[in-house]
Amino acid sequence: MEVIGNKAKLTPAQESDREKIYNWLCKSDLTSSVMGPPKYPEYPIPTYKEFCNEYPLSFFNPCGNKTGRVFIIIADNEEVGTIGYDLLDKEKNRVVLDIWMKAEQYCGHGYGNDALNTLSIYIHKNYGITNFLISPSQRNKRAVAAYKKAGFEYVKAMDKKEQAKEFGLSEYDDNILMIKSL
Repeated sequence: MEVIGNKAKLTPAQESDREKIYNWLCKSDLTSSVMGPPKYPEYPIPTYKEFCNEYPLSFFNPCGNKTGRVFIIIADNEEVGTIGYDLLDKEKNRVVLDIWMKAEQYCGHGYGNDALNTLSIYIHKNYGITNFLISPSQRNKRAVAAYKKAGFEYVKAMDKKEQAKEFGLSEYDDNILMIKSL
């Protein structure tokens, strides 16, 4: 099953993609712009084991766990990044999205924007969800701008305690909550 967008297509990630996706997040030329010292001392780069705890095997198998799934973003027949959803909650009518690109060279082409819109429409059609949340560090100006371009609106800043209560974990000292509604 592929989900086709305007610029990119999303293919479900498999267990064999897990380490590659980890490397895109934790060992690419973009890593320092989203985690680790000096810019993000409160959010150290996770080990592969820690990553696997945050993204368990259910995110990489065909049926998922009904609350989360990871996809590979493909543009121009090349893997350019990953996008996923987590904490899908039909009662609260919301889901949390997460996205990162494979490397700097894939940023600024609209692939992420298209992937966010494509995944939102897919989740809406398949699960009826209308509220899509994303929660970057406000220090990550590039991501915040990209999310605004994809239709997400700033809601509020969240301290670590509020993040943990709302999402079960906290990453940054300065997360902001952004929401897109369909």
